[in-house]
Amino acid sequence: MAQRFGSAHTKLKLDKLEKYLRAYTTALKNQKFKLLYFDAFAGAGDIQIGSEASLLETVDDYTPFIKGSAERALRLKESFDRYVFVDRKAANIKALQALRSEHRDIADRIDIRRGDANTELLSFCKNTDWSRSRAVVFLDPYGNQVKWDTLVAIARTEAIDLWYLFPAGLGVYRQISKEGEVNQSAEASLDTILGTTDWCNSFVESRIESDLFGSRAMLEKRATVESVTRFMAQRMKGIFKGGVLDEWYPLGSRKIHMYSLMFAWANPSEKAKLAGKLALAVLRSKSSGRTE
Repeated sequence: MAQRFGSAHTKLKLDKLEKYLRAYTTALKNQKFKLLYFDAFAGAGDIQIGSEASLLETVDDYTPFIKGSAERALRLKESFDRYVFVDRKAANIKALQALRSEHRDIADRIDIRRGDANTELLSFCKNTDWSRSRAVVFLDPYGNQVKWDTLVAIARTEAIDLWYLFPAGLGVYRQISKEGEVNQSAEASLDTILGTTDWCNSFVESRIESDLFGSRAMLEKRATVESVTRFMAQRMKGIFKGGVLDEWYPLGSRKIHMYSLMFAWANPSEKAKLAGKLALAVLRSKSSGRTE
C-alpha cells in the first residue's frame, strides 16, 4: 500500500537520508558493534509524489511513486543488524508487514511496532545495550509530535546518530502571529517540542509605544524560520555530547521553508566526529531529480 501524499521535498529528504545510511553502513561494516536503524514515523513504504507540492493536491494512478525511508533502508547493500519501524496507523503497519515479507533474507531482523514514536523511542533507548550497539534514528514527524524529552533520551545513549526533520516553519514559526500572539494550546506544544519556555524571549519582542493617550506594551514577532532552527540547534548542542551541525537543509513545498533537516550525533569520542563530516557532505551534496 502506498502513502498517497508527498512532494518535491519528500524525495530530497529521503535521498539525503539514503546517502547517509549507505555511507554509515559501509564505514562501520567491520566494526564490532551491532548496527541498528530506528524509523519513528515509518509510514507505508512507497510514497506517491505530486507534480506540485501540496498536502491538498489530488494525485492519481499516473502520479509517480518513490521508495519511502523504510524501503530505502532495507535495500542497502550493507544491511543493518536490526530495523525498527514505528507508526500509529494500522494501514501503514499492514503495508510495512507486507514490505517485510518482500525481504525474506532479513525479515527476522525487522521489528514493526504500532504505537507512539516517543514511547517507543524511550523504550528503545532504555533497553538497548549501547556498549555493544550503534544506531541511526530518523525522525520525520507530521508536526510537533517529537517531545524534547525524547531527544534527551537519544542524546544520553552516546551512541545514536540522529536525522531530525524539525518542523521549524510549519510547527513553530506559523504558531506565532505577526503581533507576537500564541494561543494557549500552541504555547504548550512549543514548550514540549523545544523543551523550554524561553523561546518566547527569542521569538517575540516586547516594546513600549507612546501616543496621545499614554504608553502601552506591544508585542511583535521577530522570529524567522532560520532563527527558529538556530534556536533549536543551540538547544540540542546542550544535550548532544558529540555535536550538532550548524548547517541544515531547508525543505518545504512551493519553495516555502517549512522544515529543517538537522543532524546530531550523541557519541563524544574523537572517532565519532566522522559522523558529522559524513552528514555535512550529505547535506551539501546535490540531489538527483531536484524539482524545487
